[in-house]
Amino acid sequence: MKIVTSICRILLGLIFVVFGANILHPFLPMPPMPPDAPATHLMNVMGPSGWMTFIGAVQFVGGLLVLIGGTTPLGLVFLGPVLVNILLFHLRLNGGQGIGMGVFATVLEVVLIYAYRGNFAGIFTYKATPTA
Repeated sequence: MKIVTSICRILLGLIFVVFGANILHPFLPMPPMPPDAPATHLMNVMGPSGWMTFIGAVQFVGGLLVLIGGTTPLGLVFLGPVLVNILLFHLRLNGGQGIGMGVFATVLEVVLIYAYRGNFAGIFTYKATPTA
């Protein structure tokens, strides 16, 4: 399980470091989007507003935290909401087209959450109390 965890951690970290860096400073070609597609309208709002820059930074930092190893649980917390948004974007706005990488990254995330489940034990409690 240790080898599987390391492979998943490195793959997930690299995916988000590379694609997060690509949002911050584009270096990968992006195919043109259809002009009247809902996804195009959303991206036309998110790009100029600076929201995509924030998302790119969260992806990049989350990917780095996962790659470092000791901070993997924190990185998974950063990347969880990003993955939900990636999946919803492709399902709801693109009709499922291009969802493969999002599903792959989600599987890696779930495997890592399971592998690091002991670090999340405090979150999954029904007797939480505030720290004094």
